[in-house]
Amino acid sequence: MATASTLSKRNHAIVIGGGIAGLLTARVLLNYFAQVTLIERDHYPEEPIFRPGVPQGRQGHTLLLKGQHIIESLFPGIHEKLIKHGAIEHDYGSQSFFYYGWGRAPRIESSLQGWNSSRLLLEWEIRQALLQYDRLQFLEGHEVIQLLFDQSINQVQGVRVRERNHSNPLENTGKDIKADLVIDASGSTSHAPEWLKELGFQEPAETEINTFLGYATRLYEPPADFQADWNIIAIQGIQNSKRGGVLMTIEGGKWMVILAGTQKDYPPTHNDADFLEFARSLPDPIIYDSIKNATPISSIHGYRRTANRIRHFERLKHFPDRFLVLGDAVCSFNPIYGQGMTVAALEAQVLDKSLKKDQQQKKGFSKHFQRKLARLLISPWLLAAVADAPSMEHPQPILRIPQWYMDRVIMLLPHDAYAFLTFSEVLHMLRSPVALLHPAILTKVLTN
Repeated sequence: MATASTLSKRNHAIVIGGGIAGLLTARVLLNYFAQVTLIERDHYPEEPIFRPGVPQGRQGHTLLLKGQHIIESLFPGIHEKLIKHGAIEHDYGSQSFFYYGWGRAPRIESSLQGWNSSRLLLEWEIRQALLQYDRLQFLEGHEVIQLLFDQSINQVQGVRVRERNHSNPLENTGKDIKADLVIDASGSTSHAPEWLKELGFQEPAETEINTFLGYATRLYEPPADFQADWNIIAIQGIQNSKRGGVLMTIEGGKWMVILAGTQKDYPPTHNDADFLEFARSLPDPIIYDSIKNATPISSIHGYRRTANRIRHFERLKHFPDRFLVLGDAVCSFNPIYGQGMTVAALEAQVLDKSLKKDQQQKKGFSKHFQRKLARLLISPWLLAAVADAPSMEHPQPILRIPQWYMDRVIMLLPHDAYAFLTFSEVLHMLRSPVALLHPAILTKVLTN
């Protein structure tokens, strides 16, 4: 924790964006700054319900176990609060049903203990915890329109904001808010590249991998007499199938069903019968058999902004001091792999360590931070890229060997408990992907 003397040298920090990444960032900053202001375009709802600023909020989200552990360390007791509000205790080894193209994976006893909840409940619970800090101000219904910058010392010194006015956006004049650090966590629609260009810096290069995945989500009430020994079903159609699906038990015992298709083989969003037919077409019938007699309790909500995209801020030769970019504003992943929220939690850890090490945010702190962030993103980016390679129109040659190896690891999963446990630990970011090169796995990959 920060000391009083440290806080006195760090008066005010600003976070742009109040999603998961922004909320976790704000929590870390409270350890180091006397005041923190979080600027959010939306007005937060009083209950854990959908808000327009998170268009993917209605969709299924998985907080991987590494992310759960980090959030529990930032907000002690949040696990119990989530369970109190209906989240589901879950063993990812014995209470999950996985199908990976070559068959059903084994059910295993493991230490992969966590919870299931909707994104809406998780974000709401984090915000409730943050409301207890009187040094944190939520500036809702406002948007940042400009960075305040002192060119003589290459330093961002705050932001200009205006209240959002949907009828006449230009009617509101901006006001300036000074700060010792500004962090952009505003998501994939971040204006950071344009802001940098306005200040005379280069815009970052971007890398995108797009499999043209689309998915659709619907909530169901399970049949009254339905019994199952799973809380999660995940079907990944590998081989020749473009289709997959997930069924998650979330708060209140509801089922959240996500159907997905790559290469523009999008699931239907307007017709009940077509939605069920898409579920019936999956490589394994378990989701269809589960929901065919269940009661739909929501509309079908589609989502197609699913490309992997990374902005290479770390490659910029010049970068302003006291300005950082993180979360989806830097790197957004194909959401089907559930990495986004956990990577945001890992980025919060990097921020915490960086601020702890550099108490004064010396010259070059921001550039150094963006490079550390880029190193953190190597593993999740590679995993997503390798997983998406079979669905790419023109796979990058550099991905061929990792893709070949990963395909053969996945072929082991239906009949090799050790390979499946290791794969699950890597998937949940509890272990490095290097763990998949263990001799017990490598030998079978090379000899089968």
